[in-house]
Amino acid sequence: MRAPAADREGIAMEPKNFIQVLRRNFVRFADAPAMMFKKQGRYRTISYRDLEGIALRVAANLIRTDLMPRDRIAILSQNRPEWAYADLGALLAGAINSAVYATSLPEEAAFILRDLEASVLFVEDAFQLKKILEIRERIPTVRKVYVFEENAENPDPSWIQPFSVLTGGEEPVQGLRQKTAGIADAVEGGDIMCIIYTSGTTGNPKGVVLTHDNYLQTAEIIVEGMGVDVVDRLRRNISFLPLAHAFERFAGYYLMLYLGRCIGYAESLETLAQNLREIRPHFMVAVPRVFEKIHARMTQNVRSSPLPRKMIFHWALKVGREAGRCRALHKPLPAWLRIRRRFAEVLLFRKVKEAFGGELEFCVSGGAPLSKEIAEFFHAMDILILEGWGATEATTPSTINNPREYRFGTVGKPLPRVQVRTAEDGELEVKGPNVFKEYWRNPAETDATFTPDGYYRTGDIGVIDDQGWVTITDRKKQLIITSGGKNIAPAPIEHLLLAGRHIESAYVHGDRRHYLTALLVLDRSAVVATAKHLGVPDLPWQEMIRHPAILEKVQKEVGRANEQLPRFMQVKYFRILPEPFTIESGELTPTMKLKRGVVAARYRDLIEEMYEEEAKGIRRKA
Repeated sequence: MRAPAADREGIAMEPKNFIQVLRRNFVRFADAPAMMFKKQGRYRTISYRDLEGIALRVAANLIRTDLMPRDRIAILSQNRPEWAYADLGALLAGAINSAVYATSLPEEAAFILRDLEASVLFVEDAFQLKKILEIRERIPTVRKVYVFEENAENPDPSWIQPFSVLTGGEEPVQGLRQKTAGIADAVEGGDIMCIIYTSGTTGNPKGVVLTHDNYLQTAEIIVEGMGVDVVDRLRRNISFLPLAHAFERFAGYYLMLYLGRCIGYAESLETLAQNLREIRPHFMVAVPRVFEKIHARMTQNVRSSPLPRKMIFHWALKVGREAGRCRALHKPLPAWLRIRRRFAEVLLFRKVKEAFGGELEFCVSGGAPLSKEIAEFFHAMDILILEGWGATEATTPSTINNPREYRFGTVGKPLPRVQVRTAEDGELEVKGPNVFKEYWRNPAETDATFTPDGYYRTGDIGVIDDQGWVTITDRKKQLIITSGGKNIAPAPIEHLLLAGRHIESAYVHGDRRHYLTALLVLDRSAVVATAKHLGVPDLPWQEMIRHPAILEKVQKEVGRANEQLPRFMQVKYFRILPEPFTIESGELTPTMKLKRGVVAARYRDLIEEMYEEEAKGIRRKA
């Protein structure tokens, strides 16, 4: 094979792997900002030149400790610049990268590290190190552990070292480039770049093998599909979803490096509102739960506002919806609407956009279905949320809405060079350069997930209309099959329930049963506000959610959801849970997806109680 052309620095101009992309961009964007992160109370920026120096030193020091090409490394940490330094350094050293969610329990981390046969592990702090020390005997392949924060106690300096030992050294960057050039040239596009473990709503996670070609070509088709003019406006993002997840890993991290853009790190999800104003991103990727929470907070604030402010909000929202419909159809705004839109901008929309940083071009939502109503709500205020769809096995995206062509309620159209079709049972199947190579050391699962003609079976149920718009209805494995033989997707029912202002989370049950039931988690701020408005005494939370006035409100909201559904899809009984579903309790994945099996097992008695009511003739229906 002929080697690709190189410039005077010895860096490939037509990269065949992601390492060569990094080497090219370190030079091409040397003075451009690469990362923003908060240190000592304010945001600092480092350039691509600085990032290259750090990554090359990490690579050189890893090589000195006998890290070999194709060895596996893993990172157990929240998002932070050191996560990228470790990841990029390992890539430049020719290693295969992986990660463990910072919220993982010790046994979950042990499974991944053992399955991966990781050689080197990077951990964030003393808290994460404690997990690793608990499972040390179960991860024999891990030769070294590096800790990002140096205040962690070190019971074994021969095995555990501060990350700073990898970032030190005085050798000039030019020399380090030359030392790692051979590694970059030896990697082919089909070689493994990283192994991402699925977050696992059922069973143990599987290691999804993604190649350099997967990432290179997926980045290329995103640019092709979005358009260079759109991509050029995206100079800075905000990173807060876990980098262990495929969505953030591609869209918020590798894609940014591929484009030579700046990654802004949020301190945490709790500080997101403040960090948005500090980083001022041009785009952000998020799961629907983030937008749902913002929407709930905004609507709650409006309800508790004085009447004049309420009237202004609803008037401006109506104007925004009318203007939004014109924009979506690429129609010019009539003069009367243009004038009203300017007033609405001053009175409301400017403040909302400033809360997102003031420079946002658009957001991308993925990982779970986004409510059409929420997308339209934000669009009315000039915040465009583009929903996409894909999977870890598809390097994340397979379809996406485009700023120039979007349709709320759909996940857009297939990306260029990506084919999407429906099987006889409605399952969506995908083929293209984004589709993964295999499951790590799991040929049986690999064979089962591909059709004879090479399409990846996604497990998602959906429809494709005659114009190519794709709509997702549910997960194939999550379909409820009632005792009467009806196939019911729970997600649309749960979304209707979430439209109630008091309902924060919902789980619908009914597999092999003759009617549906639901477990509900209530929104604390909405319930407290309603209780205050109705004169309900200040009660402990578990008593508050059982108060007749609150139950009546919730029953009405469930009833409104039922009115929009055929009889066999209506929720007949419900129970209110005293605590929310959480990642820590194991009921949610790190990307906020409901682990339906865990919820069903944990609340089995409560669910059974709702089915016993029918037999006893108890008529406490929804």
